[in-house]
Order: sequence, then C-alpha cells, then structure tokens
Amino acid sequence: MADTDAFLKPTMTPENGFRRIACQCGDTFATQLSQVMTDDNPEGPHKARVALRRFRSALTGFSPVIDPDARREMAGEARGLFRCLGRLRDADVLLAGCLDPEAVAGLAADADRIRGEVRAELVALKADGFAAGLRARLNGTGWQRGGRRGKQWNRRGLTRLGRRALDRALEACIDHGTDLATLADEPRHELRKDLKTLRYLSEYFSPFWPGDRRERFLTHLRNLQDSLGMLNDLALARALTREPVTSDAETAVLTAAGKAWRSLQKAGPFWA
Repeated sequence: MADTDAFLKPTMTPENGFRRIACQCGDTFATQLSQVMTDDNPEGPHKARVALRRFRSALTGFSPVIDPDARREMAGEARGLFRCLGRLRDADVLLAGCLDPEAVAGLAADADRIRGEVRAELVALKADGFAAGLRARLNGTGWQRGGRRGKQWNRRGLTRLGRRALDRALEACIDHGTDLATLADEPRHELRKDLKTLRYLSEYFSPFWPGDRRERFLTHLRNLQDSLGMLNDLALARALTREPVTSDAETAVLTAAGKAWRSLQKAGPFWA
C-alpha cells in the first residue's frame, strides 16, 4: 500500500478519497492474487487478505457517503474472497510455526491440498475480476449515498469524516473491555479485528494530524496488534493441531499485549 500522504488529501471530497483508497486496495489485491495463483509463497495470501481488510475498513469509515446497498454488496464480495484465502493463510501459519519435525510433512501436504482447493474456489468466485469491477463501479454512479445526509458529509470534507470514523473505530475497540486477561480466545480475536480497522483508518487519516501524539498512538497500536497476532497463532495451533502451548509463553505475550493496550488508551486519540 502506498503512503497515504501520496493519494489522500484533506482537500478531497470524501467520495473522491474513498474512491482512491478503494481502487488502491483493489490493485494491491490483484497483484497479490497473481502470486497466490502461481506461487506457493505464503506472503501472497497474507498480503491479499490485508488488501481486502483495508478495503473493508474503508467501507466502514466512509459509510456516510456510500449507499448502504452498494456498501453491503462490496463488503460481501470482499468478505467472500477474504474467507476463501483464510483457509490457506491458516494452513501456511500452522506449517511455518510447527516445531515437530514428524508433523511437518503432514502439515505441508495439507497446505498443498488446501492451496489447490483455494485456487479453484478463487476461479469460481471470479477473483481476478474483483479489482477491475471495483474500479468500474466506483468510476460510475449509483454507489454514492443520496439524500441530504450524503451531501452534507461530502461537503463537510475528509478531515471531519476522518474524525468520526476514528472515534467510532476506537469506541468499538474499547467496548471489548480494558482487561485482556479476562477475554477468551474468540472475544480477543474480535478485538484484534476491530483493532485492525482502527489501525488502517488511522493510517489513512493520520497525515491530517501530524505530531508526537500520532506517533505514540500508532506505536502502541502496532505493538498491541503484534502481541494479539502471536496469541491468535498460539490459539490456532492449539485448536487445530493440539500441539502443547506452554503457559509461560502465552502469559508473556498476554502481559505484553495488556501493557500495549493500557498504553494505547492512556495515549488517547491523536485526532481529538
């Protein structure tokens, strides 16, 4: 993903801002999809999913200027591709994290089988047309929210819409609670997804609010995501392979995640 400073400006209308972000995400997905279909490198599925997640975050953040029906359709298409790639991503993560030499061959065979199935499903889903279809749609009409509300938000500008989007994204994260130790694997995973939305929206709009507060916030957010990602991988390994996970390892990562979460909340929104 290119630096947001290069293509998102406060002087743009929200509609034009969304169009630029969405098309950029679509182009990135198309590039990574090509790798998924021709190469076994695990970075392909991962980066393709990141592009789709970024796009879905933009759909959420820019919802005031997007027609609700069009937003549901675009989100549904992206979600289907994301879930399809998720099977392959999980298989790659399990294989990469396996420490048992006797289990590696079996996991590698599973990953190869799933890779073939996912490629076939992506063809059936017409994934290679996602980016072009998205660009064509957004260069046309009918996807913009009509009525007074849509026009008002478009007139208010990107900075005001960005503040609203970030406020709501942060609130969704805080609603999960302030103590990570009390969250089971699934609720913690839901928090992780909401944090990804917050991070991507922060990256889109952060050039509007430069300074040390922004850098502190983003640093704590990245640290928290890294720790939660490690916890998610441990939970995945435990659920699918039944490999033992030492309590010391999980406790250490959870402690780091809790510290980052508290630091993030203490830092407060840089856009306030």
